[in-house]
Amino acid sequence: MDFTGKKVIVTGATRGIGYATAEAFLRAGARVAVNGRSQASVDAAMATLGSNTVSAPGDISKADVCQAMVTDAVEALGGLNVLVTNAGVFFRGSIEETDEAAWDYVLDANLKGLFFCSRAALPALKASKGNIVHVASESGLNGYAETTAYCASKGAVVNLTRSMAIELAPDVRVNCVCPGAVETDMARAGFAIDGDEEAGLDRQRSQYPVGRIGTPEEVAKAILYLASDDAGFINAAALPMEGGATAGG
Repeated sequence: MDFTGKKVIVTGATRGIGYATAEAFLRAGARVAVNGRSQASVDAAMATLGSNTVSAPGDISKADVCQAMVTDAVEALGGLNVLVTNAGVFFRGSIEETDEAAWDYVLDANLKGLFFCSRAALPALKASKGNIVHVASESGLNGYAETTAYCASKGAVVNLTRSMAIELAPDVRVNCVCPGAVETDMARAGFAIDGDEEAGLDRQRSQYPVGRIGTPEEVAKAILYLASDDAGFINAAALPMEGGATAGG
């Protein structure tokens, strides 16, 4: 896939899936705006990603920050062809443990930030006939215990993708990927069993029909495909990337 000359924003690009996605777009010839919560995290990522990047720090859980970050990134890039809304958080706890602060923490980062980054990017994306790829989750397709707020946020991302895709067509395509457990720092911490990260990942691996969890690079390749001209007739899709976990059985 060739993205030579394309301009891309990736939120949450300083680690995990976001970093792998930024790296993949850069290898494909794109120029990438790297978003992260802090200037320090963005600077550290850019130091290893290379020179064809621009800095786009900001906490996307706040609508005004989304607007400012996207506006500045589009100006620095000189336009926009692809927005990847990857930034998000994970919270694990029972319904009783999910208080208003936890609920707001998850929904603001995983849903509100995604929407307002997309909203801010629309003028530039409409001008370029570009597209948006949201990072949802397997948890947006299935429900799981002790992750109710997270499942609610990712389920909303899946249906928001459909709604946005209908409203914005034919000017802007909108799709999402729905990864299962992926080898990232967030997954290691989130699935740890009594602090044992490897035990938590082993339990996750045992739950997937393919016998393993995913890699950030695999998710990045799927994102690039949905953002590419090869996927020009794909719109409103929620692509499962979960080793068959949502198939039943």
